[in-house]
Amino acid sequence: MESTKFKRSKTTDFFYKLCHAIYFFGLPNFWLEELNLSKRFVRLYDKFMTFNNGLIYFLIAFEMGSFFTQTNLTEQQKSDLILYALSHPMLFSFHAMLSRLQDKVRLLMYNLAVALKAVYNDPEVERQMLTRTYIYVFAFLYSCVMSMFMYAAGAIWAVVRYDATFTTLITAYPDVEDKSNLANLVRALCFIIWWIFLTRMFAVYMLVISLTSCLSHQYKNLQSYFESLNDIFEREDLSQTEKEEQYETGFKIGIKLHSDTLRCTKQTQMVCRGVFSGQIVFNISLLVVLMAQMANSERTLVNLCTTVITATAVLIGTGLYMWNAGDVTVEASQLATAMYFSGWYNCWGQSSVRVRKLLVITMRQAQQPVLLKGLGYIELSYQSYITVSTIIKHPRKLWAEATKGWKNLGWEYV
Repeated sequence: MESTKFKRSKTTDFFYKLCHAIYFFGLPNFWLEELNLSKRFVRLYDKFMTFNNGLIYFLIAFEMGSFFTQTNLTEQQKSDLILYALSHPMLFSFHAMLSRLQDKVRLLMYNLAVALKAVYNDPEVERQMLTRTYIYVFAFLYSCVMSMFMYAAGAIWAVVRYDATFTTLITAYPDVEDKSNLANLVRALCFIIWWIFLTRMFAVYMLVISLTSCLSHQYKNLQSYFESLNDIFEREDLSQTEKEEQYETGFKIGIKLHSDTLRCTKQTQMVCRGVFSGQIVFNISLLVVLMAQMANSERTLVNLCTTVITATAVLIGTGLYMWNAGDVTVEASQLATAMYFSGWYNCWGQSSVRVRKLLVITMRQAQQPVLLKGLGYIELSYQSYITVSTIIKHPRKLWAEATKGWKNLGWEYV
């Protein structure tokens, strides 16, 4: 691929680093140029990733086979089996969907990071975007890694306390009670493949979070642009006519930027539609399974922490999607106000008439709700997130529900 010439910025530097990270986590290169990697390395690494993807497909099929081969499962293990068999195929489908949309993702990334920033880029808005994106990405990664560690800790605790096998995933082979060396080796390999699978999810969430965060801040950048047009009339080196001409030209450029931003919103919806829809189904289904797991599993501190941390990771992952989508709606709704205060009232005569006509048409367009949706009709917003997250109560209520009746059920504190 030939090198693409474009203006560098903190946003382009961020997306370049992001594309490096998600490439090593298993997604294709979405950046506008080739990554700073040797062709030999890329060729070998692509083959290695293809092999790893094959292992993940094998692991998912291996888990499905356990429904027919595993007959000595505890209630906890049955819940784990349903949990993983439900979530793993759905989550890995996100990776497959985005991989097929490489060209569309690359175009969207170019529009957000380069094309829309070429005319106007508020450094303060850019700083806010980068700060929020880093916080969201690291919060998600931390919650997922902690969830994985807790599942490993639960398996280790079962080995130490009950002399059980180290079982984190329920697969067709080996039997959960098989303690042979071969069985232990297969369990270890499955656990390693599970971590490889997790990196694919890291890549998907990092990409979608970054794209939606950049989109929401682009509307904020547009607000800053229209508000900056008012500064034209404070210049003392221009006549009134020159100020009006510059304002009209600047306002028309703003209209073009708004149109391009709306097109980017449609591109984001198209690129992320499958992930948005799948995440909603995944979130609701998984939380129901987790609540059933909490009700049926043994009341130990490790089990409780594992379930709570997993549920938290699910809610955080869904929240990051919906919060950013909600930010898009909120920031877009404030654009009409920024247009109104852009300085049109400083124009006189025929210039005022022309500008007011432009303003009315543009504000009317800006007042149309900008929404990202999942499943074709569910709005991704703050309110939608609150509705979904009510499946899990407030943490204190969740703890109270989980520990209800612990004296009668033999709660174990260690």
